[in-house]
This record gives sequence, C-alpha cells and structure tokens, in this order.
Amino acid sequence: GSGRGLADSLAPATGLFSWWPPRAAMLGARSGGILTGEDVDNIRNMLFDADAGGDVVFLVNAFAAYAAARLAIEFVLPGKLRGYTHQQYVVTLAHQVVVLPVLAVCWAAGLLASGGSASGGPSEAPGLIYLLTGAYVLSDSLVNYSPISAAIAGSAGPPTFSWGVHAHHGFTLLLCLLGTTLPPWLEVEGAVAILLGEAGSLWITITLLRPTRTNFLLRLLTFFASRLCAVPIAIDVLRQCESPLTFYPLLAGVAGLVYDNVRTLLRMRYHARQAAAGGGVAEHGSWPL
Repeated sequence: GSGRGLADSLAPATGLFSWWPPRAAMLGARSGGILTGEDVDNIRNMLFDADAGGDVVFLVNAFAAYAAARLAIEFVLPGKLRGYTHQQYVVTLAHQVVVLPVLAVCWAAGLLASGGSASGGPSEAPGLIYLLTGAYVLSDSLVNYSPISAAIAGSAGPPTFSWGVHAHHGFTLLLCLLGTTLPPWLEVEGAVAILLGEAGSLWITITLLRPTRTNFLLRLLTFFASRLCAVPIAIDVLRQCESPLTFYPLLAGVAGLVYDNVRTLLRMRYHARQAAAGGGVAEHGSWPL
C-alpha cells in the first residue's frame, strides 16, 4: 500500500526486514515524537503536485533547481579541476552523498512510502529517487555538455561536448522516466538499483579530487561491486515486465548502460594498474573514465 516504507515493501518478498516496525507504529497516533502523522502528511502535500502528471511537473521543477544550483555555484566557484568544473564536483557530491542517502534513510525509516501516490505526484521514495536522479543527469548534460557550457564556465574556445556523456545520461534518464511507470514492486526494485548505481559512482569523484593509488583501486572495486548487484536487479525487473511498450525501451536503456559501464570498467582497470605500477595517471574530463 502507499503507506509502506522500504522495509515493509521488501519484507513479504524476502523476510529480511520482518523485524522492522511498521510505519504506523512509528508515526501513527504518536504526538510526543519529532514528527506526527499529520506533520508527515503536510510535508507530502507540499512536495507532491496534486494534479495528474505530477511526475512531469516535479521533474521540470527539480531540473530547474539543479540547473539553478549549478549556475549559482559556477558564479561563486568558477574554474575547472582535471577537466571538470567546480560546480560539477559540488553538485555530484551533494546528490550522491546528501540527497540520495537522505531519501534512502527516510524510506527505510518509513518516513517516505513505497507505494504509488494517490495525488498523481511522485510515488514518494522510489519516485523521488527516479525523478531527482533524472533531473540531476539532465542538468549536467544541458549545463556542462551543451553549446552554452563555454559561456557558463566563462572559458575561451569551443564548448565542452561528449557523445559518451550524453549517451550515458540519456540511458539513465530513460530508465528513470520508465521507472515511475512500473508496478509498485518493480518500481521499488528499480529504485534500489538506482541507489546502488549512484553509490558505486561516488568514488569516481573522490578519485578525481584525490588521485591516489588506493583511490584508483577503490574506484574500480566499488564501481564493479555496485554493478554486480544492480544489473541482476535490472534483469529481474525486465523479466517481470508484461507490457512491450515498457519492456523494449527498458531493455534498450539497460543494455546501453551495461555497455557503457563495461567500457568504463575496462578504462578504470587500466588506470588502476597504471597507478599500482607507480605510473602517472592523467584524466582530464574524458569519458569513459
């Protein structure tokens, strides 16, 4: 139902979270806690659009917020480091270290539900994960890899452009948009895969900021481990898709990301070996990393 958190959603299928207290027990009629049930409902009403098509409205608003944040940070912290603008580092870390972990914790604690939203807006935890991640990659493509990127960064010469980055972001955005149309149990699985993928990509940024031998190895291992967990989940989602209109675009998105991730892993392995051998590793905004 729409009032179940992450643990409650997974419990019937796996039994792993049967010890987790129901959200109602934590938030129901409790008046002495930090948040009452009424408080949580009020927060939801502020977050989710009441009209049909609320997912689209939320995506547009989230994209505008991410783009505005990028422009503001670019104004305050202009310049580049190893081929990437400072705002790319800040926004990436904010999304992967703050936004998604906070959503995951709120979901696990039952503060955000797993089921569909009756208001027609994002389906709370999974919907927010899909739409905020989609807005994040879309803002990166348009702000940093489009004809306006040179003007934004205040740099001379042609704008930064990469078909590889746009393809990676395009496949990710496609999966995020399709994820919001899945049945509730598949929507949950897909959201978990998104969380795993973003967590596995975190060390890419850390390694760019601090390119040590250890970080190159950790980048390779965390990226590989996250994909090793996320890809079977994606395959399971595909296996249960009944509508061809969802299955084939989803298959294209998963196949595109798997291909891109294999290329990235091979490049990461090469750089990890270089770093382990004591050689210098120079990465200047190229993709795959």
